[in-house]
Amino acid sequence: MKHIAFFLFLTLSGLIHAQSFGGGEANPTLKTNPEALESWQDMRFGMFIHWGPVSLRGTEIGWSRGPQVPIEEYDNLYKEFNPVLFDAEEWVMAAKNAGMKYLVITTKHHDGFCLWPSKYTDYDIASTPYGMDILKQLADACNRYGILFGTYYSICDWHHPDYTTRYGGDPRPLDQSNMESYIEYMYNQLRELSENYHTNIFWFDGYWEGSWNHEEGMKLYQYCRDLNPDVLVNNRVDIGRKFRNEPFDHKYAGDFATPEQEIGAFNMDIPWESCITIGKQWAWKPNDQLKSTRELIHTLALTAGGNGNLLLNVGPMMDGRIEQRQIHKLAEMGTWLNIHGEAIYGTLGGPYKPEHWFASTRSGHTIYLHLLNWPEGKLKIPSFDYLTIQTIETFEGQKLEYETLENEIHISLPTDPIDPYNTVLRLVFDKSVMNIPPTKLPKHILKVPDGGLLTLSYQPAGQYAAQGSQSLVDNESGSLQYNDGNWLGFEEHDFEVTVDLEQSRALNYLGIRFLQNQDAWIFFPTQVNFYISEDGKEFKLVGQEHIQAMHQDQSIKIRLMDAELEQVTARFVKIAAINIGSCPPWHAGAGGKAWIFVDEIFIK
Repeated sequence: MKHIAFFLFLTLSGLIHAQSFGGGEANPTLKTNPEALESWQDMRFGMFIHWGPVSLRGTEIGWSRGPQVPIEEYDNLYKEFNPVLFDAEEWVMAAKNAGMKYLVITTKHHDGFCLWPSKYTDYDIASTPYGMDILKQLADACNRYGILFGTYYSICDWHHPDYTTRYGGDPRPLDQSNMESYIEYMYNQLRELSENYHTNIFWFDGYWEGSWNHEEGMKLYQYCRDLNPDVLVNNRVDIGRKFRNEPFDHKYAGDFATPEQEIGAFNMDIPWESCITIGKQWAWKPNDQLKSTRELIHTLALTAGGNGNLLLNVGPMMDGRIEQRQIHKLAEMGTWLNIHGEAIYGTLGGPYKPEHWFASTRSGHTIYLHLLNWPEGKLKIPSFDYLTIQTIETFEGQKLEYETLENEIHISLPTDPIDPYNTVLRLVFDKSVMNIPPTKLPKHILKVPDGGLLTLSYQPAGQYAAQGSQSLVDNESGSLQYNDGNWLGFEEHDFEVTVDLEQSRALNYLGIRFLQNQDAWIFFPTQVNFYISEDGKEFKLVGQEHIQAMHQDQSIKIRLMDAELEQVTARFVKIAAINIGSCPPWHAGAGGKAWIFVDEIFIK
């Protein structure tokens, strides 16, 4: 009877498909097309593009109008906008090669500029030196290569005279503005996007200002549905979106939630999509700090593991090209997905709830375990007494030994991770795993510490912060280009990191990698000390390396400094490097502040 009751619970729990939203409390019978929503969720991974004349300045789109770029200057950038190297096929192929299945582009951001020739404004691509229809080229390329095409459209428009909110010190009076007239303008433009470009997603933004309200949000959702019954509409059409990681209430209109710059919370009931930048800024910024490939793949796995989609943003340059370093990151994600795609596409999140080091997805009779960091000893996961394991294997075909003890499956892992980014295991069962309720993992000790267990005594400079302490253990090697986003830079400060290994461990090696680029006033440290401790308070020196006095040598070098250990056991490791402080007398910057650049630490 216990098993019958449990299966009845599974049948009624409705975990297979997320609930549909729709038109909000004013239109309770107006629901999302479930087939369109499910097809979009199966895609899991899309490209977001923020682009426009603002790329001529390298500042943030919309938000820099006024605070960073004078309004009159910003509003006239379109007269210089001539992206002659724009190639829609190159953009779409970059998305396809990354494993992305859909694309959303900013057709109109808060600054009001339109990337298509609109009949309702001259502030558009037709009025630029470039003149050609960007949107048509991109929509056609998406159709040719099987990428679902979507359009971002900002409800707020700080350029339009009838929009009833001003931003950034805009001096224009509001007494002549007319929100009804602006809404008519917006509806006309949305009809153009639907009829001329056949958008599949209306991705709204700019809903938070007092010019917009709940009633208008529900009307706008209804209008989008009238244009196309199958179109998907995000929750920012209405005012129900929270600014933190929270789902919106069903009384508000919209089809899916949109957490921003963070991974959404595990949720099997509410469709959601995290929009996250590949760097720091949405629009193109020169030398923006890009996320590591490891972090990007982890973000995708944790998003899918939480049952959400990832909309990863790129910002093309002023000439129409996407930066090669962004293309390279996307291609690395695509390489990983070419092997592991079955663990992302068409899956549900769970059943195991994501942890910072772990995610799981599922399809049919298979659960995929994403090991983002390597557990010490065996991997332990809850078992299910109504399911029988058929096999546990790696994506490379290696069968893994396991045993079931009480209510847990103990899996014997290889000594080291198989994949440098995310090792995925297949667990194949005799029955469907799609209705298993959310399950929490027991605590694990990790073999390699992650960023949460590293403490920096001094914080890196903002422009050379990479991904913070996580960058020290992300397996991303810094290049000879110190601004490649993998280095932590410390101006005049020493470097010191303390690592908590969570339990006492036998250690045989400690290492750390530095950069020297004297042209950029970056020098090796004068001394590196290696310490260990059992309690994190009293540290013992176990290794030391001195650097000879700096000499006039302009070559660029990367140097590994390390310490071999014998019969050492400790829970805490500290690595400290002493900055020379100021540039030596023979240097062009004599007396100026010197830098230390740190890439990666090694604990074995």
